[in-house]
Amino acid sequence: MNTKKLRQGFLQAVIVLVPTYLVAYFTDKMVYTIPMLAASSFIAASISSRDTKLKVDDDAEGSDGSDS
Repeated sequence: MNTKKLRQGFLQAVIVLVPTYLVAYFTDKMVYTIPMLAASSFIAASISSRDTKLKVDDDAEGSDGSDS
């Protein structure tokens, strides 16, 4: 496995888990823990740099994909 991807995965896990555990520890209430988990998940997902490429089917005949 690529060490850069592994390091990035650990970083994302730390970004999600540390704030969530801190909120759970200091508040003892799940009502604050779940929103922190969601917010930190968004932050962790934003640090990944994915190069997405548009996949286009050049052989398609219709705009809806049907062959009629």
